[in-house]
Amino acid sequence: MRYVLIALNGATPDGDEADLERWYRDVHIPDLKSVRGITSARRYRTVLGGLPDQEPWPYVAIYEIETDDIEAVMTEMPSKLRPFHPDFDHSRSGHIIAMQIAGDE
Repeated sequence: MRYVLIALNGATPDGDEADLERWYRDVHIPDLKSVRGITSARRYRTVLGGLPDQEPWPYVAIYEIETDDIEAVMTEMPSKLRPFHPDFDHSRSGHIIAMQIAGDE
């Protein structure tokens, strides 16, 4: 089965955005790619979109996952991650895990 983990986040209001992005690129993405089943990891800057009456999340990360056991992937993930960067804004972050139901096979 194919899944995506979509992470929506950004830096704290007074955080060092450039340093957070370096951490994301050099630490967080490699940590996630070490999880069995995660086949790709990409980070994007939001240019359009959002929810009504809410500023859009500044960044979106998309992780592609191929597994027959998504629960095992999600269980392994915390053991592979190093601590979050202090400028990562936990109060405005979220994620979605979605299973592919159509498209390229």
